[in-house]
Amino acid sequence: MNPHHLRLTETLELLAFFVLAPAVAIVTAYTAWREKQHDPNSKRYGMRCFATGAAALLLIGFAKWLNAGPGSPLYFLQLTCDILSPLLFGACTGYFFPVLLGLFGWHKITGLN
Repeated sequence: MNPHHLRLTETLELLAFFVLAPAVAIVTAYTAWREKQHDPNSKRYGMRCFATGAAALLLIGFAKWLNAGPGSPLYFLQLTCDILSPLLFGACTGYFFPVLLGLFGWHKITGLN
């Protein structure tokens, strides 16, 4: 692999971690908060938070286990796992927001109910 392409992969990983994952977290939290108005007793957000967090941890573990070099074809699989795992952690963070609201009862303070 051309060494100039390694900058591209590092840039993609940083973009996924610092830009896309927070954007996914904000959008997920906002949509979950808007859905919570219509169904305040739903318990599905905790399960979604757990499932996306577990999937992200499995992807990180799999990418660490692969340990592929930049010249091998498995490197692209490892790169895909490295890019998808922050996105899943962003979704996990977004689904944790309504769980936190439900635990502390902050949703009653907002006046939307």
